[in-house]
Parts: sequence; C-alpha cells; structure tokens
Amino acid sequence: MTVLHFKTRYLSLTETFIDRMVRGHQRYTPHVATMVPDHYTAGLPLATPASVADRVMLKLNRTPPFLHRVARAVEPAVIHAHFGISGFRLLGLKRRHRIPLLTQFYGFDVLQLPGEAGWTRRYRTLAREGDCFIAITEEMKRDLVAQGFPEAKIDVVKLAIDTEAMRFTPRRQPESALRLIAVGRLVEKKGFAYAIEAVQALRSQGREVSLNVFGDGPLRAELEAKASISKGITFHGRAENATILDALQRHDALLVPSVLAGNADKEGMPQIIVEAMASGLPVIASRHSGIPEIVIDGETGLLHDERDDAGLTRALGALADTPELAERFSHAGRQFVETHHDIRGMVERLETIYGRIATFGL
Repeated sequence: MTVLHFKTRYLSLTETFIDRMVRGHQRYTPHVATMVPDHYTAGLPLATPASVADRVMLKLNRTPPFLHRVARAVEPAVIHAHFGISGFRLLGLKRRHRIPLLTQFYGFDVLQLPGEAGWTRRYRTLAREGDCFIAITEEMKRDLVAQGFPEAKIDVVKLAIDTEAMRFTPRRQPESALRLIAVGRLVEKKGFAYAIEAVQALRSQGREVSLNVFGDGPLRAELEAKASISKGITFHGRAENATILDALQRHDALLVPSVLAGNADKEGMPQIIVEAMASGLPVIASRHSGIPEIVIDGETGLLHDERDDAGLTRALGALADTPELAERFSHAGRQFVETHHDIRGMVERLETIYGRIATFGL
C-alpha cells in the first residue's frame, strides 16, 4: 500500500523530523509530491509540477493538477498533507479520487495561519471534510479543538528520532566553564534574547560560562549587538543537522527559552529538545506550548517561566552547583525519549491511523 505525502517545499534543512517519518514506513510505501524539491529527496519516489497551471492553482489554494495524475498513477491508500495549508489545498484531490486525507499540523499553521485573511473559513471546511488530523503535542491538540476541529478526529503523534542511531553521552556536573548551546531560527518565539541576558548575568556573577548559538534569521544583527557587550557568546549561523548533533556532544546544557511572539506565533515541539535529550544533554527550557510535555521540571530537565531571564539564570546556577542534577537529567531524558519519541513507535502509531482511515475514513 502507498501513502502520498505532500508538502509545498520538500524539505527545508531543519525538517529532518518529517524525513524520518517518511523514510521510516514499514507497512506503507511512501510517494512524495512537492512543488519545490529541496533537501532529503534522494532515494524517494518524487513527483513535481509539470506546468504553470500547477503554481496558479496552488496560489488559489486549490489542488495543483499534477497531483491528480499522481493519484491515478500511484493509487494511494491515504493522502498525508504536511501542514494545515496543504490539507486545505488537497481537499480537491480527496473529493475527486475519494482518497482519505490526513493533515498533520506542526506549529505556525495552528495559531498564526488562522489569523490570516480567509483561513478561519478555510479551516472550518478542512475540519468538516478532512478524515484525520495529527497534532505533535497534547497542547496543539487542545488548540485545534478550540479552533473547531473535532476532537474525535485528532490524534497525537510526537516528533520522533532513531534513538538507536543517536549517540548517548552521560553528562556530569561541569568541572569548569559551563558550556551552553541554543539552536533555532533567530526569531522572536525562540526567546534567544533571554538566553543572552542569562549568560550575561552569570558572567557578571564571576561564573565561567559560554553560549554557542546555531541558526540564522531576521533578528541576528539585533541579537549579536545585544551579545556584544560581554564575552562568551558566539553566533555560528545556519548549520547542517549532523553539525548540530555533533555540537550537542560538546556542551553541558541546551537552552530553549521559547516565548509566545507578538504575532501569536509559538512553538509546536522543537525537535532539538528531543535530539538533545536522546544524546544525554540536559535541557533548560521555558514553560511554553508543548515543551513541558517532554521537559518535566526536576525530572527530565528544568523549566522557567516565559520571558523570565532571572528564572533561567537561577536554573543554570542550580545545574552548575548541584552535583547530581546533570547526571539525573542525562539518564532520565534519554529514557523518556526512548519511551515516547522513538521513530519505530511513532511510525507504528501513524501507520495504525492510516489503516483506520483507509478502512473507515470515507
């Protein structure tokens, strides 16, 4: 049986979590369709647009014609649309070919997109006609229900990694300088300004601490200017996932000080948290969106309130000063990811959902 995956751009450099799920199929054969082939396409059956009409129809938020040809050729058991915008655009494909449609949400498409013109109405249609909706956290599921998506149609499938392929390095209390890392786009919701303030506060206390920031974005110049008033903060720009995974091994803690942005954008579940915990790296994060579902305060990591740089500073001090914390979080974090975020379990869950809607969805 075949599942047809569609994403407008397949994939951006950071969307390894989608690549893992697509390549991880056991009982289904993945076929990918996209308007813009980018990263992680090697070795996958791939369909792309054949005419200008495809791009015109996409801009009109309707099904690009080439997808109808793909559906006839591939005869998928299920259509898997990645992001809410794709789910709505593919309703025409579902209607014409009577193929069940599953839409998976990830973040901006849950709160930010509905605020744009026409999307509240379009989401009402998608909620009514779509066969199944996937959220990546329980928090996101609640957000979808609040927007009118039927709770009975929503399943939670968490971001997954191959824990067997992830090198685990048990951590202990830092012996000298505290080495911190932050990873993500340099945008407001990532809250990196608060990480910078916390590091500067620690240095003003006479502590040896460094912060390496991996990522790029519109706030880079502003953040670099903020960081320039003290030493120890380095911006490395955009990096391949392999580079990030290697960097995780050389640090003492990951900082994830995410916040609700002024434009209502917020995190879904940052995949870097899952990767860090699998590698044994302690995580200090904000109580934001679905993050507390994986970073359980005092058990698998430490939490602080949003926009609370003082709380983040205290958490970092606790990690540095309490001998047993790093080792406890290192092992507990790895175990939590193995239990709740391993790719094999999440693929099995997803394929069970495929089977359910393929049988009963239409």
